[in-house]
Amino acid sequence: MVNKKENQAVSAAEKKTKRRKSKLRENIESIVIAIALAFAVRYFVIEAFKIPTGSMAPTLLGEHKNVQCPNCGWFFYADRNSEGAVCPNCQLDINTSAYCNVCNNRIRYYWPAWLWKKGTCPTCQSSVPWEDLSNQVIHGGNRILVNKFWYKFKDPQRWDIVVFVYPLYDLTCKDCYLQLPDTEWREGLRCPRCGSTRFSKKKKNYIKRLIGMPGEKLQIVNGDIYINNRIQRKPPKVQDTLWLPVYNSRYPAKEEIIPAWIADSKAWTIDKESLVLNNISDKNSPVSMVTFGRKITDQNGYNRNSHTEMGDIKISFDVTPLPGSQDIKLVLEKNDDVFTASIPTNDSEGKCRLLKSGTVVLEKDVHIQTGQTHTIEFSHVDRIVSLSINGREAITFDNDHGNIPESRLFDTSKVQFGGSRVHATFENIKILHDIYYTNLSPDTWGTDQPVQLGEKDYFMLGDNSRNSNDSRVWKFVPEEKIVGKAFFIFWPLNNIKFIR
Repeated sequence: MVNKKENQAVSAAEKKTKRRKSKLRENIESIVIAIALAFAVRYFVIEAFKIPTGSMAPTLLGEHKNVQCPNCGWFFYADRNSEGAVCPNCQLDINTSAYCNVCNNRIRYYWPAWLWKKGTCPTCQSSVPWEDLSNQVIHGGNRILVNKFWYKFKDPQRWDIVVFVYPLYDLTCKDCYLQLPDTEWREGLRCPRCGSTRFSKKKKNYIKRLIGMPGEKLQIVNGDIYINNRIQRKPPKVQDTLWLPVYNSRYPAKEEIIPAWIADSKAWTIDKESLVLNNISDKNSPVSMVTFGRKITDQNGYNRNSHTEMGDIKISFDVTPLPGSQDIKLVLEKNDDVFTASIPTNDSEGKCRLLKSGTVVLEKDVHIQTGQTHTIEFSHVDRIVSLSINGREAITFDNDHGNIPESRLFDTSKVQFGGSRVHATFENIKILHDIYYTNLSPDTWGTDQPVQLGEKDYFMLGDNSRNSNDSRVWKFVPEEKIVGKAFFIFWPLNNIKFIR
């Protein structure tokens, strides 16, 4: 009887121990499986990357500075190494140096800077006010997600933002330890110092926008991309991403560095945030125009110097014409091409027209209502001239001549608007410029002469074209070097968005 009870007690203890071991084993197995799945997902499906440099700015940011202009309040990004930045909106030169103005030693601030809002020079002990320090603090690069599985089922598409293995290596000689950065690897390569053929290779991941596809002939001319001798136009969603600000009337300057608007008559009243035209009763001078007073270049906040005048631009505004007003006019000039859009009101009998150098090329029976506010957009980009009214396309004109134009050092451009017999208020005025792909130097690929891509080659360019180490320098990315498609920014939180 005693033995039976003892056996039952032992059996119960063994079952309890087994249950404990079973739960522990289950937990360990779950953790191992979770870790294995995480590695599998990272290796085969989705991987997170951090953007180190500004070659894709402002689409994707590497380490950078958040700058707010003290003159107009415009917010933009600058390179982490910048000593100064020019506000794209009002042209104020802003100090973004991380060094003390008094003794030139590096400013010290507590992290996170936005919380402490305090900066001092450790040498001369001078303090830096937050309104200055906030423009000098270095912020980390965007963190993105890359779909590594996408291109297993779908070929890469032009204008995708792609992560790939950089085709050049950082080499270190195993015998004399000489470092050879950004070197093309080939069998039999010898160390220039000791003659050794033994190297350790370090690879790097790069991120750029895919521009040239396998088998194509590519050339960059006057900031545009030509594929097989025809201009390559950007899809609307990509184009929306690549418009960069030139001017925004909602951020008026306290002090105008360069006058924004030059009127041709006293019929204009120019305020800080709006312009009013009243020539409704002026029969002797029926057309009055105002001209944007600054040069339009490929400047962005990230790059302070080395700008080129360019002509692919867009203007938009809200206009409220009063009863009796006749025609609203907009003018975009690019070199010898002068495009004029004439938009009649319901009080006018005319048609909506697009003129090229004074000759009507298109017209439609479209009017805007007096006494109402309308949003107008007028653009000339990639040789397409487009006019939209209240978000709806009114006129589109293909200005492509079917050939590659002669290369120019720069474009001349002008923006005007106004009207004929009009009393109207113009507000929320914005001017933007398109991305301008630069030539860098005469010996770069695809610039002075077209370049032919192989059957498994891709041509990559950075959105920050003036400061991008890309296919213009090191030519092509082989198909096997492509890692995946960048599709989402998940950090910082205030910049979460899908990538286009």
